[in-house]
Amino acid sequence: MPEGAKSKKNKKNKAAAKAKEEVGNKNTENGHLEENMENQSDEEAPESNPQGTPAASINGKSVSNIATERTASNEDDDSDGESAATTKNDTQQQAKSDAEPPALDAQSKDRFDALVRDRDSLRAEVTGMRKSLEEIQSRHREDMEALRQRVDDAESKKGQAETQYQKLLERVNTIKAQLGERLKEDAEEIAQARSQIEDLEGQNSSLTTELDSKSSELAEIAKENEEKAIEIATLRDRTNLSQQNWLKEKDELLEQESYIQAEFEQAKEAMHNWEVLAMEERSIRESLGEKVIDLEEQLVNLKDAYEKAASELDNQSSTVDGLQRALQEIQTARKQELRELVESSDAQLEELRQSLRDADNKSSEAEKSLLIAQEELERVRPFEKEVKEKNLLIGKLRHEAVTLNDHLTKALRFLKKGKPEDNVDRHIVTNHLLHFLALDRSDPKKFQILQLIAALLGWTDEQREQAGLARPGTSNTSNKLRVPGTPVRTPSTPTLATEFMDNGTSHKESLAELWSNFLEQESQTGNESAAKSGNQGQSKS
Repeated sequence: MPEGAKSKKNKKNKAAAKAKEEVGNKNTENGHLEENMENQSDEEAPESNPQGTPAASINGKSVSNIATERTASNEDDDSDGESAATTKNDTQQQAKSDAEPPALDAQSKDRFDALVRDRDSLRAEVTGMRKSLEEIQSRHREDMEALRQRVDDAESKKGQAETQYQKLLERVNTIKAQLGERLKEDAEEIAQARSQIEDLEGQNSSLTTELDSKSSELAEIAKENEEKAIEIATLRDRTNLSQQNWLKEKDELLEQESYIQAEFEQAKEAMHNWEVLAMEERSIRESLGEKVIDLEEQLVNLKDAYEKAASELDNQSSTVDGLQRALQEIQTARKQELRELVESSDAQLEELRQSLRDADNKSSEAEKSLLIAQEELERVRPFEKEVKEKNLLIGKLRHEAVTLNDHLTKALRFLKKGKPEDNVDRHIVTNHLLHFLALDRSDPKKFQILQLIAALLGWTDEQREQAGLARPGTSNTSNKLRVPGTPVRTPSTPTLATEFMDNGTSHKESLAELWSNFLEQESQTGNESAAKSGNQGQSKS
């Protein structure tokens, strides 16, 4: 074989190896390009530059491949000329010319495949943009017409790009024969296609800005939910304060109960001493015992009312705890939804809208439950007034028990010392005198107190006549108390003879008898008033 043919064959082999290397490099670059396109489709707001650079790289590579092909063909032509000059065998030249087209066809096929892959990547990008547009249309129906126009424009531009792509394919087929000045024209057309792609990317960026605005609206809704959570926390603090106030009142009631029990024990001991000293005062002790029983019943009623109020407080605290748990669940759900909004893609926007609606429903339900709890608190407030009224009633009864106990102890002291006619206490007289002055003229107790003062001070008949306790002309030489058979009747003292006299059977009474009668009547009136107040408290409860 001549040296010219060998050199020609070596050059062909080198050109084929170089074309294979270029095809392999192009395939790897196309694989990287497809990966970049997939990564760009996963992002929410892709930028225009990263999408424009792959097309530029593709076009630049195609131009470089065409240039290398042209240089390879030129080298082949040079080698053909040299082989024609050096060799004289026409059969070898014919075989060489027959071996050149398959290599060119393989290169053009590889380039065609690369262009097809580029077209598929562009179509995938366009379909991704179409999906994002459809999702935005479903979320914002008000802007549907404008978005449809944009999609139509994008599709028309896509059709133009595809037609231009077909033209480019046809031109690539004709490049085998015309590789001269057509390369410049093809480069200009590729630049135009690149500018169109950049325009499409600008439209995509505008759509991403719209998505950002909607995400900002979602953030504002989240802030509103946080404000509602703060309001609920303030309501919870108020309920805690009310619960603490209830506990304080409970402690005060318990202290008052213990104090009343101690006073009751003291009164009981005083009554026992009175029974030992004077059997005549047994009726008074019984009346005081009944009064104590009434007080105990009132305490039991107060305890029942307090337990009811405490149970209602427990129910309210349980409802508040349920509301707190519901709020915590709502907050956790909202946080999870916001994280999903940040992490998920555009396909999950509809699900997030549904979750927002559910959260709004839950918050409205929580507000309704809070209103119900507030109504229950307002319903419990009248019980506080009743408890305060009953506390005041207990204080009054306690004060009366203390005064009666003082009177009893002083009376016992005087009875122990000697005769009641000889023992007069200034404190007792002043108390009765003040009580006499404080009473109304129509009150029958006024005559009783005046009669008791006369017995304590040992008034004479003249003094009794001056005070109105006896008629003029009656006389009694004894120093003991004499009760007239027919006392002076005034409009303010009805039926005095039936209540305080023996209708003339016994004209003389001792100071102890008068004192016992007075205490018995006072205890009866106290029991009646306590029973009335207890019945009123039960009717209110």
